[in-house]
Amino acid sequence: MEKRTYGHSSGPIHTFLLLATLFSITAQSHAEEAAHSETTVQTLLPVYVIEKQDATTTIIPSESAVGTEEIIGKKTIDIQGGAEQLNPYKAISMQPGVDIRSNDAFGMDVSHRIRGKSDRNIGETVEGLPVKGIGPGGGLSTMMDLENIESISLSKGAVTADSGFGYGSDNGMVDMHVRQPADESHGTAKQVLGSDAFTRSFIRLDSGQMGRVAKMFVSGSYTEADKWKGSGDSPDGRKNVAVGLSGTADQPIQWELYGMYNKNKRHSYRGLSYEQTRDLSANKDFDYNSSLTGDSATDAYYYDYNRLNFETSTVFGKIAVPFNERCSLTIKPYYLHDRGTWYLGSSGKVIDWSVDHDTMGGVIEYRRAIDQGEIKAGYWYQEDEAPGPPTSRKYRSTDDLAFLGWERLVEVDNHKFSSPFVTAEKTIGATTLVAGLRYLWLTQPDLTSYDVTGLPDVDYDDALALDPDVQLHVDGQAHEIFLPNIGITHRFQDTLQLRASYGRTYNTPQYSLGKQITALQAKGLSDADLQAIWDSIEPETGDNFDLGLNYTFGRGFIAPTVFYSLVKNVGGSFYDPDLELTYTRNSAEAQSYGVELAAGYTLTPELNLSAAVTYTQYEFTSDIGAAGGSTIKSEGHQIPDVPEWMVNLSLNWEKNGYRITPTVRYLGKRYVDVENEYSLSAYFLVDLALSKTFKLTPKQAVTVSLSVTNLLDKEYISDISASDASIGQDTTYTVGAPQTFFIALQYDI
Repeated sequence: MEKRTYGHSSGPIHTFLLLATLFSITAQSHAEEAAHSETTVQTLLPVYVIEKQDATTTIIPSESAVGTEEIIGKKTIDIQGGAEQLNPYKAISMQPGVDIRSNDAFGMDVSHRIRGKSDRNIGETVEGLPVKGIGPGGGLSTMMDLENIESISLSKGAVTADSGFGYGSDNGMVDMHVRQPADESHGTAKQVLGSDAFTRSFIRLDSGQMGRVAKMFVSGSYTEADKWKGSGDSPDGRKNVAVGLSGTADQPIQWELYGMYNKNKRHSYRGLSYEQTRDLSANKDFDYNSSLTGDSATDAYYYDYNRLNFETSTVFGKIAVPFNERCSLTIKPYYLHDRGTWYLGSSGKVIDWSVDHDTMGGVIEYRRAIDQGEIKAGYWYQEDEAPGPPTSRKYRSTDDLAFLGWERLVEVDNHKFSSPFVTAEKTIGATTLVAGLRYLWLTQPDLTSYDVTGLPDVDYDDALALDPDVQLHVDGQAHEIFLPNIGITHRFQDTLQLRASYGRTYNTPQYSLGKQITALQAKGLSDADLQAIWDSIEPETGDNFDLGLNYTFGRGFIAPTVFYSLVKNVGGSFYDPDLELTYTRNSAEAQSYGVELAAGYTLTPELNLSAAVTYTQYEFTSDIGAAGGSTIKSEGHQIPDVPEWMVNLSLNWEKNGYRITPTVRYLGKRYVDVENEYSLSAYFLVDLALSKTFKLTPKQAVTVSLSVTNLLDKEYISDISASDASIGQDTTYTVGAPQTFFIALQYDI
């Protein structure tokens, strides 16, 4: 297996030297302190958690030394996560630099960009663990009920070496922190009703401490709704069960164990053409067909032939063993099983894409406290079964989904990730310095495609057992990436803090090439050419720089951040002049830069204002090749679907159990193509949430909530399916969710 190294330059050497210097300073400082007082004992730094009483503003300033990390607390999750409480991306939608768009109002179909970078393999973790499978499947986005999430950490730019695990960190990291079992017994029951026959039932029971040994919770929910346009449901009876166990705080060894099951079914929405967007009022309800016609070309767009159904089960946990007051060892294993089917109508047929794969891994971390700082060293390992790329797809008829034949049968080795890391943090006076280094070794798997002629309608394993002829085989390779980071914060005074950082992030290769390679073979390419094409995809890497300032004053704060990111090996569909073909390659370079501004102000003790303003430029650094050897004039042009300007405003008023929260979002003009010839207009969206809590006893309360999204019923295009290298108007456009009402009743005891 071939090995390739990325970012192997003086950067890692400098980082190691920096760490060595930091360690020597630390050791010297510790020795001097010990000489002055032999009785002094260094204890572990505290683990910072979000208090149950959130900050008064929706947005709080980042204080991270590496990158820009923002914490979204429970109160903000409850409001911004929506009445459905299904998708963490809705909960972070008010943060600067974050572009979240809802194609439906119920959190089942949400797109997201961070600092202009799209959501391909965005870093999703829970408790720092990448509990999600590669390729299609349930994923973390809708796997967890937000009622079970205590806080969310959003990282932009560089990330610390002891985080950012998974398929990529270059597009930002979203880490969910589980709401642990409560110390006292507690119960919550909630019922939500809404537009389009939306209904959601949720219940959670906490045992409290059981014999001062353990505590637990169990929760369950059921959610369903009609699509807001066309036929079908989204979600179509989503079922979720979660259980959590943990030790009590007075135990020397701390442990947590969580298990979750999620069944997610939904019908898809159909996009519009560019011409249809020109008259949105007339075409906004355009969707998949509600009935069959007998014509296969038309019936491929029947609503029940465009749907997905996935079941996801996961178990993850943590055990922290203290060796003494300064040192501890933490082990965090995880396992996920994801299986299901995705139906897609195409070219007069229905594609039946089957998924059945496991993901398993773990993180082990040693932590040692030093004088005014800490050192961490650890290791992350993960192994994933395919897909992706796609391994099992069949053709079915548009009459009754009768089997027509196999579209592909592909065998792919497991994806493997192996990554040791080390970090160090030291505070000297008003300055805190953080540095770290991760080495990442990941495999690009072998791929074997089989001749599917005459194969019967059996499952994937049974089809392989029939020993079909090998049609194509390409060898995989190993990739090595060095991921250094360094950050510094300095407090000039209690009200003024400076932040500066650098760090390298990554994203996995464009494995979507795997579904193209058999088509390339049909064009007559030799085995050597196909191997060269498979070898051409590489991990994306990004070098990220952040410079931020936090200024706090009597009633508020203002926190501007300037950012820059240079992304290498950008994936896309690019022209290969040697083969005179266009296919998926990691061969471009892009840069993202801009300014974020977060601000909050307490107008009165009951009323506060939060604001986020973002300017982003995301562009290729050179022109790129297109089909036939032509050149796309892309240099310096905004990448499609990336707005230059975004503004989010939120007011929150609370008094005597009442809460009123209006929010306003502005999304600036977006281009449809990389040559910036076609565009979509800017738009505003207004949401409103109201609630009243009635305290019955110190432990009992009833909360009544009313909320409406898209209050003004704005007609707009939410998402553009264009790739970053898209040209012309040949793409699809998803209409954003219309005005939607919710009413909820919650009982706590």
